[in-house]
Amino acid sequence: MNKLFFLNALRKNTTTISSSSPGLLWFSAAASAADKTQTSSPKPHFMVEYLINSCGVPPEKAARASVHLPKAKPPSDPDSVLRFLRRAGFADADVTRLLSKEPRILYADVERTLRPKLALLLEMGLSQAEAIELVCHSPASLRMSDLRLRIEFWKSLLGANDSLLKACRRDNFLLSSNLAERIVPNVSLLRERGFLDAQIAHVVIKIPRLVTRNPESFAAAVGWVEELGFPASSGMFCQALHLVACNTREGFDTKLRFLKGLGWSESDVMSAVKKHPKMFNLTEENLRSKMDFFLREVGFEISSLVHCPVLLDYSLGRRLRPRYNVLRALKGDESQVARARDFFISDNDFLERYAQKEKDPELYEAYVAACAGYQDTETKEAVKNEPGLIKKRRQMKRSTRVSDPNKEHVIS
Repeated sequence: MNKLFFLNALRKNTTTISSSSPGLLWFSAAASAADKTQTSSPKPHFMVEYLINSCGVPPEKAARASVHLPKAKPPSDPDSVLRFLRRAGFADADVTRLLSKEPRILYADVERTLRPKLALLLEMGLSQAEAIELVCHSPASLRMSDLRLRIEFWKSLLGANDSLLKACRRDNFLLSSNLAERIVPNVSLLRERGFLDAQIAHVVIKIPRLVTRNPESFAAAVGWVEELGFPASSGMFCQALHLVACNTREGFDTKLRFLKGLGWSESDVMSAVKKHPKMFNLTEENLRSKMDFFLREVGFEISSLVHCPVLLDYSLGRRLRPRYNVLRALKGDESQVARARDFFISDNDFLERYAQKEKDPELYEAYVAACAGYQDTETKEAVKNEPGLIKKRRQMKRSTRVSDPNKEHVIS
């Protein structure tokens, strides 16, 4: 199997794009959405057509968004709202995204509401681009009477504007969450646990939806993390918070039983979780396939995974198996083909040690192609068996060169 195979395989997996007219595709989607809307609601909201034709909102989103609009009262001058947004720097895509989330903005007064709110964001140190992004992620900001207070609070905690935007990208409701009833109590709890504001900011940016929970739920999450053995001083506390944010106790116990069924002891699981909490967010199928790879193919013991659980986080098709195949191609039947560090070192280090482009371009190209990923079963099987094929091809190539007297000089 050679480089040509990999290239052909990649071509086979290229998605065919329809050459149909975009206009026809849109018309078909619009018609389909209209049919669904008519079936579920014989009398669609009168603003649906405006959202589609003037604001670029897709038909299905327009139908969903219209639920939040007044049933009888039309906006006084929606065209003036669109003109204002576009003159303020909102691109068409921004307008579409904004009105898909918050169509009630079409009812807002430009001079009394929209212009002052955007001016306030600029006054508070956001650039035009940052203000537009913030509004698109948190459309409710254009309706907040205490917008200044909220921005001041988050900027004092998070610091840079970019940090606030990152958090808002992950949770559109961060800015609109109740400061007094939710945010301040939750932040205070972390401070009581000894967290510095920089650490709290890290938690907010990484897991904003956890910080916006009601205080009882948030306190329970923090308590669970401490039960798992993560003190507040631990650098893994934030990852552990992410673990409990994504799992229920029932789900955690189910995953624990699953791993015990694969040969782990409870102490093995807890030891691994303390090193790499995110392993618990992997699906059972994902864990099973990687366990099978490491134990059956690579020859690792469970203790190797307990010692270095981050190995379970890597892609089987795009990292683990391609690297193992390279090592097999180079080392053949050696008893210890791969070590744990061979899988977690950086790509550059791996290539430097085992597959340098200058020394072995064929092995390098096959490895890079395998890391690109494959989808169809036939190619997956070929990639799995590639080490022997690479080795065989290299031997054939070497033999050909030796048999040709004109090319003997290139043999090292």
